[in-house]
Amino acid sequence: MSECDLPELCPVDAFVMRRDFNAEHGGRRRHEGWPMVSEMAGINPAQIGEYQEFDKKMGVPTEYTSEGDVVWRDRKHRKRYCEIHGLYDRNAGYSDMSPKNR
Repeated sequence: MSECDLPELCPVDAFVMRRDFNAEHGGRRRHEGWPMVSEMAGINPAQIGEYQEFDKKMGVPTEYTSEGDVVWRDRKHRKRYCEIHGLYDRNAGYSDMSPKNR
């Protein structure tokens, strides 16, 4: 015997709930989270102009917040920025910047 077999335990306006799997699991954007702001790769705010000039000279023009945090536009931009500055992701995937010669 289930709970709804007892009239005093069943709500008067009971109805069957249906799940919307498309709303739960589908329709997500593939590139959520871009642009990405990184505090860890950030610089001293007094050096923003110097870094922007270097980035532009290296072919990776980059924006910085007023606090010196790096703003990456997409994965490719992030990878190229990390390469020219000698940074890498310790949890790198196949296309992410990983340490070289180690």
